[in-house]
Amino acid sequence: MATKKELIGFLEEVLKTEEKAIPLYTRHIGSTLFLSRFDETQRTRIQTILETLKEESQKHAEIFGRLVDKIKREPRDVY
Repeated sequence: MATKKELIGFLEEVLKTEEKAIPLYTRHIGSTLFLSRFDETQRTRIQTILETLKEESQKHAEIFGRLVDKIKREPRDVY
């Protein structure tokens, strides 16, 4: 079990992690230096994977943000 404060703290840390990952994925998607050692097929595959990771992290960040807001509004203190 966790208190409301503990749970919010944990979720906010998870949210920060997701938010930090998004620019990292974005930077590598367009990085010609990072992708230069790969052939065209590999570059396309890597870019597709990084784009998927970026999109999923954005979705996760939205979900965690809404969850934190919801928990803050609830009167309950133990989860």
